[in-house]
Amino acid sequence: MPDPNAIETIRAAVDTITPATADFPGALALGADRHVIDMLELGLPGITDMFAALLDAYAGEVRAGASFVALTPDERSAVLRAMSTDESQDIRDAVDALIVFGNGASFSEWSGYDRATGDLRAPTTWSYVGFHGPVHGHPDYRENA
Repeated sequence: MPDPNAIETIRAAVDTITPATADFPGALALGADRHVIDMLELGLPGITDMFAALLDAYAGEVRAGASFVALTPDERSAVLRAMSTDESQDIRDAVDALIVFGNGASFSEWSGYDRATGDLRAPTTWSYVGFHGPVHGHPDYRENA
């Protein structure tokens, strides 16, 4: 299980990448932070703590002595931009993982799945982007339509 401070740091990063707006609930409201941590830990147990340490290290470059969680939203964005343009592919991949897993959870069936009941419904985010859900074929594309 990741350190509680690391979890809060990942939550702050997920919120920075896909924040709530007046018209959109944001990744935290959808529980995307849980998905990010689950996917990170599935790939390499303990890596969530490392990701949080990286975010905190870069935070210190934006505001001396500050942790990532203590930064303003604009400062957090500056950290993520700095990491996404770092010369190290590993650092860029860390930011990519946060983006892919966070947005993947927000816009995929993952956020529409009720783990307690096993029910799957269309994620609320689909209506925000105008996606009506999967289509099981189009008659115009069938050979013998």
